[in-house]
Amino acid sequence: MSDLSQSNQKRVYFLPLYIGAISIALLIGYLTSREAVAKSNLLIKKQLVQFQVNSSTQPVLQANIPTTNGASAHSSNPMIDYLVTLDLLKKNYYGMQFDEAKVQKLTYNAIDGMLLNLHDPFTSFMTPTEWNQFQTTTTRGDFEGIGAMLMQKGPYVEIEEPIKTSPAEKAGLRAGDIISAVNGTPVTGKSLTAVVNIIKGPAHTYVHLTIVRGKSTLHFSIMRALVKPPIVEYWMEDNKYKIGHVVLDEFNEQTFTQLNLALGALMKQGMRALVFDLRYNPGGLVTQAIKTASIFVPRGTDPALKNNAMIIQKGNGKQTGKKLEHVNTPYRPMPLAILVNGDTASASEIVSGCVSNYHMGTLIGQRTYGKGCVQTLFPLDDGSCLRLTTDLYYTPDHYDLNYKIDDNFNRIPGSGGLVPNIHVLPSPNWIPADFDDKKNDTQLHAALTFLRDRLNKIPLAQAEKMVEQKYGPKSNSQLSKRI
Repeated sequence: MSDLSQSNQKRVYFLPLYIGAISIALLIGYLTSREAVAKSNLLIKKQLVQFQVNSSTQPVLQANIPTTNGASAHSSNPMIDYLVTLDLLKKNYYGMQFDEAKVQKLTYNAIDGMLLNLHDPFTSFMTPTEWNQFQTTTTRGDFEGIGAMLMQKGPYVEIEEPIKTSPAEKAGLRAGDIISAVNGTPVTGKSLTAVVNIIKGPAHTYVHLTIVRGKSTLHFSIMRALVKPPIVEYWMEDNKYKIGHVVLDEFNEQTFTQLNLALGALMKQGMRALVFDLRYNPGGLVTQAIKTASIFVPRGTDPALKNNAMIIQKGNGKQTGKKLEHVNTPYRPMPLAILVNGDTASASEIVSGCVSNYHMGTLIGQRTYGKGCVQTLFPLDDGSCLRLTTDLYYTPDHYDLNYKIDDNFNRIPGSGGLVPNIHVLPSPNWIPADFDDKKNDTQLHAALTFLRDRLNKIPLAQAEKMVEQKYGPKSNSQLSKRI
């Protein structure tokens, strides 16, 4: 759900369907000379009479190429147009050699252009390099390397942040360090992708980095390892009332395991209420979202909702409920506040909407992002991948949370998303996502006040009203839709 930062789009729903369709089958070219086109058609006719897609679920694609002499050639398949155009480019375009790498780049650019015309920010194409990186860092949640976030700063590649407990952190790398050489080879002026490709490698192998830190030049020899970035942070926020606080960064293959461990540790400390923080969580895997929702919503909680964690709608209008699961978790139902904001998206909205629909938790904060569409990943034979919007999803009570767009495909502000039960704006003094700044985190204060009230046996509706009166905006006329 992708991706998906605009909610980053970086974490989306993935259901890999391994197909063998060659990517050029989806492209359209523009042809300029009838005579040249006819000749090109004849030249490639023997190769393109029939295309068999390497998938038992896909039909055979027939190339329909007229054979009349001198007649205008038209194909019933846009793949023919693309291949004819490519053939004309190779033979007639001035001053350029169309080797394999160049043809591949043109094809990738054509796919990007085609998808751009859909005006769908969640549909995209990934090159083999991008797809490989996407799998290792986004879906699996682990990768082999030194464990550092890098960023481009002009001609330099800089350490943005070493990942906690990673080889990079243990070796002493710091945020702001500039990488000047890798294995003795200067990398100044190289792209971020190029430097990443040099540094990464299999676990238990070494890489040597030359680092510029201020006026000093330092040398590090770091053994690569399997890095599993922590996506869950947790602590006891209020020791008197035993209110735990869990921050979840994303939904990848590690989410359920890491979240369960955090909840187990807090339960052992006597947790009686929980702040589940999904602010700035851009989403990720639907499978993990359903598992996460199943932690907080036991099956059978509300028969009217039929144990649905979400409802998927296909392009043909058919709807299917995705069910809550029986999960093994140490968590037991207790007063629960889920913190959300405008960057709570996709899988985070699935969890928030599900918990709210079943009345197992209270949403506090701001309207969420409004991404109610599902992306499916289609890996291609050359190692690239298409990420396509294939479905819509709704909360268990059929609420459509997708944001709306105007005639120019621009997002309409204030549309879509989940409206919190208690609307609280962040303090202007709070640095976004600085969870250590307790003093200025107004939304956290509201959640703690609400949970203390609930632990003190104040009824739910009364507690919500009291907290919003204290922390909420003066007018809540825009909050008519609550779930």
